[in-house]
Amino acid sequence: MWTFRNLLAIGLFLFGSTFLWMTAAMAGKAVPPKGAAWTLANVLAFLAVIGFSVTAWAVFKQYPWWDTAALVSGVIGVVAVVPFVVGQRRLDVGLGDLGVQINLWMHLLGSAAVIAIAALPGARDWVTDHL
Repeated sequence: MWTFRNLLAIGLFLFGSTFLWMTAAMAGKAVPPKGAAWTLANVLAFLAVIGFSVTAWAVFKQYPWWDTAALVSGVIGVVAVVPFVVGQRRLDVGLGDLGVQINLWMHLLGSAAVIAIAALPGARDWVTDHL
């Protein structure tokens, strides 16, 4: 059944899975780039995937701590953008590629939206009431 709760849980899970695009393996090189920035980007991307998966499960099961999980996942998502940008700037493509720009802004704005929904009392209460 397509309920708001199910759609929100699926959306959170799918958004979280897109953080795999921010890993070195997806940087468009035959051999993934190396370095501290890419290592940190990989770790934070995987933490974001795990965090958004946990958040999706919490929404689906209607656990009261879904907002805390969403807030933590959103913060990890925003922080993951920083080493991604640093690592990407060191590549030949840099930040000039449209796909890289879409990837960057999608994750930054999407994570900010999740943070806003979890942190703003009105938005959080509205979502909680509709779960």
